[in-house]
Amino acid sequence: MLKNYFKIAFRNFYRNKENSIINIFGLSVALLCCIVIFLFVRAELSVDNFHTNADQIYRLTFQEINRPGARHFATTSPPMGPALVESFPEIEQAVRLRFPDSNILSYKNRQFYEYNVAYADSTLLSIFDFSLSQGNPAKALKDINSVVITAPMAQKYFGDEDPMGKTLLLDNQISLTVTGVFEEIPSNTHLNFDFIISFDTFEVPRGYPVTLDSWGWVSFYTYVKLSQQADPEQVAAHFDDFLVTNMGEDIGENRILHLQPLDEIYLASNLRNASEDMRVGNRAYIFGLSAIALFLLIIACFNYMNLSTAQAIRRGKEVGVRKTLGAKRTSLMGQFIFESVLLTLLSICIALLFLEPVLQAASSLLDMELSLEAGSYLYLVPTLLALSVIVGVLAGFYPSFMISNFRPSKALKGSIETGSSVFSIRKILVVGQFVIAIVLIAGSLIIRNQIQFIQSKDLGFNEEQVVVLHMNGEELTRRFPTIKNELQQNRHVINASLGAGLLDGRNGTVPVFSPGDDPEGYPMNIYGVHFDYFETMDIKMAEGRSFDPSFATDSADGIVINQSAAKALGWGNPIGKELRVSDIMDGYVIGVAEDFHFASLHRQIQPLVMYIPPTNMEKVFVRLQPGNLSQAVASLQESWKSVVPDFPFSFVFLDEHLNQLYQADQRFLKLLTVFTILTIIVACMGLYGLITYMIQRRSKEIGVRKILGAKASQITWLLSSEFSLLVGIAFLISIPICYFAIQNWLQEFAYRVPIPWWVFLLAGFVSLVIAISTISYQTIKAALANPVKSLRSE
Repeated sequence: MLKNYFKIAFRNFYRNKENSIINIFGLSVALLCCIVIFLFVRAELSVDNFHTNADQIYRLTFQEINRPGARHFATTSPPMGPALVESFPEIEQAVRLRFPDSNILSYKNRQFYEYNVAYADSTLLSIFDFSLSQGNPAKALKDINSVVITAPMAQKYFGDEDPMGKTLLLDNQISLTVTGVFEEIPSNTHLNFDFIISFDTFEVPRGYPVTLDSWGWVSFYTYVKLSQQADPEQVAAHFDDFLVTNMGEDIGENRILHLQPLDEIYLASNLRNASEDMRVGNRAYIFGLSAIALFLLIIACFNYMNLSTAQAIRRGKEVGVRKTLGAKRTSLMGQFIFESVLLTLLSICIALLFLEPVLQAASSLLDMELSLEAGSYLYLVPTLLALSVIVGVLAGFYPSFMISNFRPSKALKGSIETGSSVFSIRKILVVGQFVIAIVLIAGSLIIRNQIQFIQSKDLGFNEEQVVVLHMNGEELTRRFPTIKNELQQNRHVINASLGAGLLDGRNGTVPVFSPGDDPEGYPMNIYGVHFDYFETMDIKMAEGRSFDPSFATDSADGIVINQSAAKALGWGNPIGKELRVSDIMDGYVIGVAEDFHFASLHRQIQPLVMYIPPTNMEKVFVRLQPGNLSQAVASLQESWKSVVPDFPFSFVFLDEHLNQLYQADQRFLKLLTVFTILTIIVACMGLYGLITYMIQRRSKEIGVRKILGAKASQITWLLSSEFSLLVGIAFLISIPICYFAIQNWLQEFAYRVPIPWWVFLLAGFVSLVIAISTISYQTIKAALANPVKSLRSE
């Protein structure tokens, strides 16, 4: 019987080559996209699952409550980890990590700025499974001034030399001994580092009013490993008392300490400080891409169901003969479902043929490695076989049920009709296809608008033509007068100043106190700047003035706040108000800057306090004259080398750096655009096959109408109007679906575009044009055909 099924199936494929190609193409594209998206989702969901004790590892997060502007931090204070190990027997180990902004590392004549540098306790190598190819994990980070490096960094600095025992110079000051080399760091980890320096080497930057015993310095990532028997909920239940004991009742009662499971960290990008130093994912993108893959598969199945039911009458006599010869209904249904499963299997084979080049293209687009290891086929092949059966059965069940239900007498006479119910099913399937297409088109347009809005939104400062140079903080502050003098002599330079960060959200948060107000203070962002910073960055002042070297006290006690800070403090006239910035300084407000974005537009502008720190500003902001940037940068390098030859010339363009904050959004837009186009192509191919069949079915009707005087335009409208109506119904259904889906996605942004009504009209119009364009060739051809040919058999 199986052999007979094969013969009938291939005979049917051959007789209906056009429809078979449409079905195989649609299913192949859909299955190929499903495989790619499956690999992407698997990679995103498998981050950090390679650690042996992953289910026992947690990150501590720190949440403020009962206060305005309360935030949830991915970081905690430096004494938190050791204190927890002492206080809770269920906590076996803790590790602290601190990521400085940048470091200069040098060996002999090789000197580079490195950004993936972290300080960590020695327990890092026992909590996490980061293996060493050289060195002893138990001792590698025990001693002060020890460092463990990755294999690429060992090659970068030492070439073919053995790196063990070699000395790297940190910031031209501290000698670090290489005590270990990591094996290849798995790509599926949220931790991002090239160098791990022993935590005992870390020194609080000079001028910081904190120590490693400061409970209010919330800038350290802390991970703990619980014992196997420990219940994390019971452990966390005692954290409130722990905070009150160590931070005091006033502060401890307004803080919550959480245990965040390791497998949830990568996708928890909404926490403060979560995305600055770590690799983060986006749960919304996983859901979105998974939905797109499902949509494509649904459309491909709809195509098969539509075309199969449309072909029902062609196979009516075949069914009639087989029923007359005694074929049972179950046997007929089995035949047609078998054909559907076989078609799906052929589609899978074609999809696998194109998988490797598609994976390479997707890896490039996503900036991540998507691949199938040899072992992956052990579960992929059975999964695909199971998927082919499921898809085949789902796509083939209704057509097989309908066809096997034909009456033999009518089938043999060729007088059967598919009935109004089947026709309604076909309408529903076409509407479903275009609902998906309209949603994807409108979604792509709105997401594109949002990303363009982000890239073009006024940030409150002018990021164009700004080059940011890097240097060690203490040395830069000391040498800046000489550096600035040299830069001002450069004809390409308009102005220059110092800043403590790149305006990308990597700034500290401290309590700020106003006399007579909340004794706990207001949590505010702080940002160190220098004279001429506001002028260099073109930041406008709302009130008062910026820092001015002619005012001797500005560098000691002058403070500039932004409008959000003035609002948070409830100050209508803030100029001259006293303000204590943690233990950093006591000063008074000399100016209020207009709000500007110092972090991603995913976050709202927060209260900001700016002051002139005595040291530790690592960035030189240089505004260049409009013109040839490559010449200007080359000229800057000459100026730099003339005054600081012992530090490498390292720079970024500020606008390019800020655009990197939205790389994930841009990648998602590219993927959405690609999949939207593929969805439309698959839908249109199905529509083309369906209109071809419908015209063949109505050829005699068209011939009669033409004989009776119908014009070609009337025939064209007759054939096109039905599909135009279906697109119109799809448009109405898609509007609320698309609106709520996009509204949910836009919640990721603090600043977002409104959803304009014209986007839905445009998406509907584009879908209508695509549908009419798809069917126009066949409808016009039918309208212009000689009616004699279609009526000759009568």
